[in-house]
Amino acid sequence: MNKIILKKLLLSTLIASNSVLAFAGKPVFQVAVVKDAVASTDIVKGDVQLGLKKLTARAKTNNSYDKKMGLCVAYLQSNNSQASESACTEAINSIDELALTTKKALYLKSLNYSNRGVSRYKNADFEGALSDFNTAVSIDNNATTENNLAFIRQIMFDMKLESTAQLSD
Repeated sequence: MNKIILKKLLLSTLIASNSVLAFAGKPVFQVAVVKDAVASTDIVKGDVQLGLKKLTARAKTNNSYDKKMGLCVAYLQSNNSQASESACTEAINSIDELALTTKKALYLKSLNYSNRGVSRYKNADFEGALSDFNTAVSIDNNATTENNLAFIRQIMFDMKLESTAQLSD
């Protein structure tokens, strides 16, 4: 994707967030897709299979940033966290290649790291997830990235407490 097309996308981009991994009475991870991109409405409404069908039906040569971000979230919500992590990494790489430093570009980059953090969490890579959430917050400390970082920290703290309790039994 050339730099001019991505800049136009960034100028017109709003992000739609939705929750995944809800736990009773606990906060949830938030993920983000590019609003008004192909399949984003389907993904946000929960029709993940239709979203995946639309995203994968696009020409194989179309490796746009918004497609990669959409695939990241759609695969995550369809419980294909390996494919999700790969798509998230591709989205991060595509935005990195452009070396854009605008506020919107940094915001999107942070959301991609946060999305990949959720994928890594679902792959039981807790340290990788924590690293991605820390990176996301360091790039842009928006509400989504901050909440996801706080949530993974709480999960890891709870896991340590549980492990310590089992050792003392």
